[in-house]
Amino acid sequence: MPAEADEPLSEAMTLLAHEPWYGEPYHRANPTGTLRQLVYGHGNGLIIYLILEQQNRIVIERVL
Repeated sequence: MPAEADEPLSEAMTLLAHEPWYGEPYHRANPTGTLRQLVYGHGNGLIIYLILEQQNRIVIERVL
């Protein structure tokens, strides 16, 4: 990952830690689903993650 992605990725991870439902649904046909995506870094990056609400955590599936 390029060095210039460090700060935007860090900001996105902080956002997810506090507001996990902020991201868009990964599958638009399931808007309330727990598999989500968050675009970060002015559209240059993408985080795909799963919300485990009962465990009060998120699982990062992929960072692009």
